[in-house]
This record gives sequence, structure tokens and C-alpha cells, in this order.
Amino acid sequence: MSTVEKPLPDLSDPVTAPFWAATREGRLTVPRSTVCGYRLWPPEAVCPECLQPGFAWEEVEPAGTLWSYATYHRALDPAFAGDLPYVVGLVELSCGLKMYGIMRGDPGDMAIGRAVTAVFEPVNDDVTFVRWQLV
Repeated sequence: MSTVEKPLPDLSDPVTAPFWAATREGRLTVPRSTVCGYRLWPPEAVCPECLQPGFAWEEVEPAGTLWSYATYHRALDPAFAGDLPYVVGLVELSCGLKMYGIMRGDPGDMAIGRAVTAVFEPVNDDVTFVRWQLV
């Protein structure tokens, strides 16, 4: 286990704060433009489709399929050295968006196209990370 603390998100960032508030409640949400209805991930300050600010956050099913993944055998950040080897997956959500995340489970069990579900892991009272596991 690493003794270096893992990086935490900036909860004061207005672009991502609604996402972190939802994860604390065990919900997966994504922004949808209030102007054109375009849904996007990751969150941005301005919609890439209509170039307007303003988003409503909508809850999406915390499930999808493993679209791609990489197994890390060397930590690019010292905070993750104690987790080696670990897998970072690109999950295609049921709503069609793709979301990166750390996968839970044996790296040898990972396979593209496998069903996954979100796991909400509290770090402290303010931050809950979304991790993914095979179903």
C-alpha cells in the first residue's frame, strides 16, 4: 500500500462539482446542455455542439461495457505505486458516453465487451470515487 496520498478532485470547480455531489450520493450523472440537449463527458464549461454554457445534470445508469483497457505495471504517479498492477478502463455507458476509470478485480479477468457496473468508493466525507467492476 502506498504511503503517498492519492490526488483528489477540486470540489470548488463549478464545471465538475455537480458530478462529485452526485457520487457522494451513490449516483452517476452526466451534464446535458440546457440549450441543445447534447449530453457530454467529460464535463466542460461550454457545450461543444452549440457553444453555449448551461447544463443540467442527469442521472444515468451506472453500467456499461468495457470498451478498452490498459494494465499498468509501473505507476506514473507515486500515489498509485501500492496498487500495482492496476487496470484503467474505458467504459461505454449504457447511454453511449464513454468514461475512464480504475477497474476493480483481477487484471487477468478483463476483456473488451464485458459488462461492468459502477462501484462508489468514499475516500472521505467529501469525495467518493467511481470505480468499475466486471459483472
